[in-house]
Amino acid sequence: MGTLIVKLVARRLLAAVPILVVVTFATYAMLFSIGDPASVVAGESASAQQVEQVRHELGLDRPLPAQYLSWLGHAVRGDLGESLHHRGAVTALISENLAPTLLLSLLAMVIAVAAAVLMGAAIGMRPGGPLDRGLRAVAFLGIAVPNFLVGLVLILVFAVWLPWFPAGGYRSPSEVGLGDALWYLLLPALALALSLMCQQMRTFRASLVKEYGAAYVGTALMKGVSRRGVFFRHVSRNASAPLVTVIGLEVGVLITGALLVEVVFAIPGIGTLTLDAVRGQDFPVVQALVALFALVVLGANLVADLVASWLNPEARSRS
Repeated sequence: MGTLIVKLVARRLLAAVPILVVVTFATYAMLFSIGDPASVVAGESASAQQVEQVRHELGLDRPLPAQYLSWLGHAVRGDLGESLHHRGAVTALISENLAPTLLLSLLAMVIAVAAAVLMGAAIGMRPGGPLDRGLRAVAFLGIAVPNFLVGLVLILVFAVWLPWFPAGGYRSPSEVGLGDALWYLLLPALALALSLMCQQMRTFRASLVKEYGAAYVGTALMKGVSRRGVFFRHVSRNASAPLVTVIGLEVGVLITGALLVEVVFAIPGIGTLTLDAVRGQDFPVVQALVALFALVVLGANLVADLVASWLNPEARSRS
C-alpha cells in the first residue's frame, strides 16, 4: 500500500508541474495582451516617453517568454512581485486577505459535507420514497441557482426581514472570538455551501444505491445483520470514495463561488481581492492569485485521490 501511495503522489506531482506552467504562462500572456501595466503605473497623465521609461524599468520591453521565465524564477523562490496599486509585496497582500476566505471556505465545506452525508444516507437507504423524491428535487434546484442569488435571498430574509444575522462584513476571530466570527460568516457560508451540498448529496445517494445492490449486502442481511449495521460496517465506507472525489473536484467551484459571495457580503477576502485586481488591471496580483488557485485545486485533487484510494481498495490497486 505504501508503495502504491508513493507512486500515486509522484505521478500527480509530475503531472502538476506542466499544468501549472501552462496555466500560469497562458494567464501571463493573456493579461499582457489585453492591457499595459506600464500605462497603469505611469498614470493617465503620463506622456508616451514616461510610459516607455516605466516599461523599461519594469522589464516589460523584453520578449514575453523572457518576462514569464523571470516571473517564474522569482515565484519559485516565494517572490510574487509587487502590486501596481498597493505598492507592496503581492505575497503580503495575499496573506492579509487569506484568513477570511479560508474560514469561509472551511465553514461552507463542513456544512455542505455534513448535510450531504446526512441527507444522502437518509434517502440512499430508502430510495424511491417521498423523502428521496423531495430531496432530489431540492438538490436539482440547489445546483441550478447561482450562489450569489442565494446570498441575496438569505440577506433579504435573515438580515432584513428577520434581523437575526448581520447582512455582511467580517470580524476576525482574534478580535471577537471564533464564535462571533463564524456567526458573521454563517449566511455567506450557507450561500456558498448550497450547490456543493446538493451535488455531494446526489453523488452519495447514487453511490449508496449502487452499494446496496451489491451481493455482499444481501449476504450480510441474510446472516441477520440489520440494514443500519450493514450501512455503518460496510456500505458507508465503500460509498464514500466517489463522494470524496467529488469534494476534491468541488474545490474549484468553491473558489469561484467565493469570488461572488465575498462581494455580495462585503467580506475582505481573496475573492474581493481578485475582483479588485482584475478591475484595476493589477496584473502581478492577478497572476499570483491564478497560480495560487491552480495550486489549491491540484493539491485538493491529490488529497481526494489519496483518500478515495484508501477508502476503496479496488481503486487503490488500479492506481
